[in-house]
Amino acid sequence: MELNSSGNFLTKKIPISSYFTDLRGELSIPSLFSLFQEVAWEHASTNGFGYGDLQNQGLFWVLSRIHAEINEMPKWTDSIVLTTWPSGTEGAFALRDFTVESEDKKRLISATSNWLIVDIESRRPKRPDTFRERMPSCESFRATNDNAQKITAKSGNPFSNYQIMPRIVDIDVNGHINNTKYIEWAINSFPMDFYIKNHVNELTVNYLSEGFCNEMCSVITTQVDEGTLISEITRDSDMRKLCTVQFCVEPK
Repeated sequence: MELNSSGNFLTKKIPISSYFTDLRGELSIPSLFSLFQEVAWEHASTNGFGYGDLQNQGLFWVLSRIHAEINEMPKWTDSIVLTTWPSGTEGAFALRDFTVESEDKKRLISATSNWLIVDIESRRPKRPDTFRERMPSCESFRATNDNAQKITAKSGNPFSNYQIMPRIVDIDVNGHINNTKYIEWAINSFPMDFYIKNHVNELTVNYLSEGFCNEMCSVITTQVDEGTLISEITRDSDMRKLCTVQFCVEPK
């Protein structure tokens, strides 16, 4: 990986290895979101508001919402140029944007995300004001036209319904289910033929509650219309909704 950091922005050149790809030989969506997460933590750490900095104050970062617009997925053996930067605040949210470009500077993917700073003990959010002076924010340049939005419930036709038990490998350093796992579970609700024949061109995720190891979850996917699917991931024991994922798809 090649690194270029200029304060406001962190840019990395990343080769797409085989373990990043799906059955089509393209960068998988969970791998894409894992890369977003990794560069976000790295950039925050270089500016004094990363995982370790917050942990020392009894706090941690939580991803609350993310929206990605996918023009084209890079393929195995390609290299991408991934750029991230803090893009301001909105109430309790700290905003962060991402772009993915090909080596010849073609924009492949644009994304924006909303993050919360949460107290380790109370699990309640705190405003990001304490860290604003350390955030080299660039609000004049945005990856997308709008911030990641709340997903509204919509009626539709049943598409898929299955249960999954979170295990050790699904849990992150904060002790709860890693955010990329919810995306993985939602995509796994697609029939393989549907997945192969369609391209996800937009993806919005709302993270609503913490999920933990050994708590059975249900993944219920509804087809709202020909191009829109919504997956809701719920904890079975108390029916608490943990995450909602909205996909916009089009034929490949």
